[in-house]
Amino acid sequence: MSVESENAKEEINEIVERCIRCGLCKNLCPVLKVMHEEQYGPRGKAIILDNKHIERIVFDCTLCKACEHKCPYKLKLCKAFVNARKIIVAQKKDPLQNRELIRNLSKTGNIYAISEE
Repeated sequence: MSVESENAKEEINEIVERCIRCGLCKNLCPVLKVMHEEQYGPRGKAIILDNKHIERIVFDCTLCKACEHKCPYKLKLCKAFVNARKIIVAQKKDPLQNRELIRNLSKTGNIYAISEE
């Protein structure tokens, strides 16, 4: 594993190990409101990351930071999720849709692959 990935893992651990699992972050999470499963909410993702599992579910986050505003400890959960995404991308285990989005953006300047012509 690269130095960048190791540093990202350390930063993830520093953030999620401070989570007290109070659940205040759940109320505003737009993904959890749609999915209705704990693992999709910020607390669920924090628990998964705290158990040293870096899974693709971190891509199921809008990074809106609503969870951070509600957190009594002001944890930077979105930073942890972004770092987890970086590790997954470095391992080339990111979702196909993610790679397609990036490819479209670099080719056409937008995520939908629609040219301006």
